[in-house]
Amino acid sequence: MIFVTNSLKYDTTKMELVSTKCEYKYIGTILNMTLRYSGKNVKIFKSSKNHWLLTYEIDYKNCVVALSEEEAKEYLIHYDLEAYEKHFGELEEA
Repeated sequence: MIFVTNSLKYDTTKMELVSTKCEYKYIGTILNMTLRYSGKNVKIFKSSKNHWLLTYEIDYKNCVVALSEEEAKEYLIHYDLEAYEKHFGELEEA
């Protein structure tokens, strides 16, 4: 799929799928109440130019969040350590 965010075009068919193990929470409101929702089918992609993209679904809509490399590291170290170490190197043993 093609998404445009921050004036950049992201084509997920040309990007590397890095992880499908992450979770994404977002804020929504209903009847003047703020609620936290979980995105479904969360994926993290990396472009050949080292741009990171998180995609998720809500109802029947596809949504995206452009990530910095640091944000991508945080998601991967928390949810998918194997993918983290593949892209950023192994962590030191305790």
